[in-house]
Amino acid sequence: MAANHAYLFCTDIAARGLDFPLVDWVIQLDCPEDTDTYIHRVGRTARFARGGKALAMLLPTELPFVEKLEAKKVPIERISVKNGKTGSIKQQLNGMCFKDPELKYLGQKVLSLRSLQLMQGFFMLR
Repeated sequence: MAANHAYLFCTDIAARGLDFPLVDWVIQLDCPEDTDTYIHRVGRTARFARGGKALAMLLPTELPFVEKLEAKKVPIERISVKNGKTGSIKQQLNGMCFKDPELKYLGQKVLSLRSLQLMQGFFMLR
């Protein structure tokens, strides 16, 4: 079976040591813990002399990370979201979780694990 498009949603487990050919884009929905992690995540593109693109979505509190990337000479193009073009998906997510309790459980589990990971001084989940 051939496919024109494929999507992989993953954690940093896939940032190192795995090779996925023909990756065009890496979209990061969380701020990497350091510049090396960012570079390894983005390194999933541009394999075998091919080009690739990356998008990192950062919260306003995460913007100092951009300065760290610039210090490492990582080319950055800042894109701002236009006023009025953002919206909440909370209502849709609540509806999905109401219809599928397993989805709600998995979401809670992921957030719990992520919270533990953020407390790196106390827990190391890797």
